[in-house]
Amino acid sequence: MAFKIPTAVPKAQWIKGLSALNRLWKRGLFPEDLDRHYFLHWFVVYKGNIIQTAKALDIHRNTIQGHFLELGYSKKSVKLRHTWQKMEEDSPKIPFEKKFHIFYNRFSGKPRFSAEENAALIGLWRAKFPFKSLTPHYLLWTIRSGKPKDWVERKMGYSYRHKARLLSQIVKPKTRDGFWLSPLKPQINEIYSRRYRAIMAHKKKR
Repeated sequence: MAFKIPTAVPKAQWIKGLSALNRLWKRGLFPEDLDRHYFLHWFVVYKGNIIQTAKALDIHRNTIQGHFLELGYSKKSVKLRHTWQKMEEDSPKIPFEKKFHIFYNRFSGKPRFSAEENAALIGLWRAKFPFKSLTPHYLLWTIRSGKPKDWVERKMGYSYRHKARLLSQIVKPKTRDGFWLSPLKPQINEIYSRRYRAIMAHKKKR
């Protein structure tokens, strides 16, 4: 399915969330460390309804159910739903971010997030930032942080070709990752070596 650029994205939340990701990566976290926060957030937003959640995120419901299975929540969905409903009923005046922070800490061991980090992530999710775009963001961060190429490939278990394919998308504004990372202004000379750029330039002239 072709990527459709969103018509309206709350830019303040968007940029604040991207900045928060930089700090989390610097702390030593990886994209997969945010999956519990992401999927629990959308689970409570749609009141535990997997079908509604899948539709809103444009993800097949089996994909979400698969994530819940991997995270160990497959047999806890009813408990999760009832716990959140009770929190909503008992504390209607407490802001969503604070309630969710308590909820997340109760049902997730690690990683822990500060209240500020939690709020920034929620803002990013609410902007409909795709979970799959976390990895290209991380890869761009590793480049700007001066991480060695072999370190990144070893840490993430990616081949050079796979990493290059993911990075190639972020300099194309009309792609999913290119759009969502556009506030960071990724440059071609960051992604491709001088030798590779020279080869591509030569091919275009032919």
